[in-house]
Amino acid sequence: MTEEEAARLVSQAVTELFFSAENQAVFHDTAAELGLTPPMLKGLLELDAGDALPMRELADRWGCDASFVTVVVDGLEGRGFAERRVAPHDRRIKAVQLTDEGIAAREHASSIVYGPRAGFKALTAEEQTTLATLLTTMAAAQATYDEELLSRPGMRGHVRRATAQRTREFRSRFGEDRAAREARDITGGNWREHLDAHREELRYLREELVRMRDDIKAQARRGSAEAKATKNEAKEDWKAMRDEVVQQLKGKRPRR
Repeated sequence: MTEEEAARLVSQAVTELFFSAENQAVFHDTAAELGLTPPMLKGLLELDAGDALPMRELADRWGCDASFVTVVVDGLEGRGFAERRVAPHDRRIKAVQLTDEGIAAREHASSIVYGPRAGFKALTAEEQTTLATLLTTMAAAQATYDEELLSRPGMRGHVRRATAQRTREFRSRFGEDRAAREARDITGGNWREHLDAHREELRYLREELVRMRDDIKAQARRGSAEAKATKNEAKEDWKAMRDEVVQQLKGKRPRR
């Protein structure tokens, strides 16, 4: 098996595990238990106890715009899980911090969301330890690479704009249908329709995940080429301006 084939199998397996019915059900059920939406639960899990993070830093970390962070933080505040505080180094900056109740909710959610899945039992104890070590190492290396990638000029803005656009597309595509489903659920509607619609949403999200990955790869490949092209364009512009100035000076030179 080549390195490329192995990498493809790993990425495919991780993606399928993430979108598995059990994994999605656990995440959504945990969010419902805590009275949160799935994005709010994701925000709760990514806020560390004792850390007060500025809203802008959260937007960069989550790859979204500030308005989305505001909605998530408002929801966490409404449940008493988080609070806004003035940053000690700059009173104009609002930082978000978990409350004691939020820390307890995060620990409870982590124990469930990050708990073992059914497929994990197919491995021996030794294989489980080996897999945990390998995936943890891979995830840490990926996080380092992602941070380096996002530090390139314009990359964070590109990712944030793409995420915002796809979020709007997703809401416009599923928002009306979801409202209708929720109304049917309240009145005892057909649960099979709800499940089918949920699967369609997951399929769409999977497509968006793949598209986002391809966009980032393409942007990274274009980075060096665009930088070189920009440099050449600047040189050409400078030459054109120089020639224009020379011509103007020749035209203004007094005749003898």
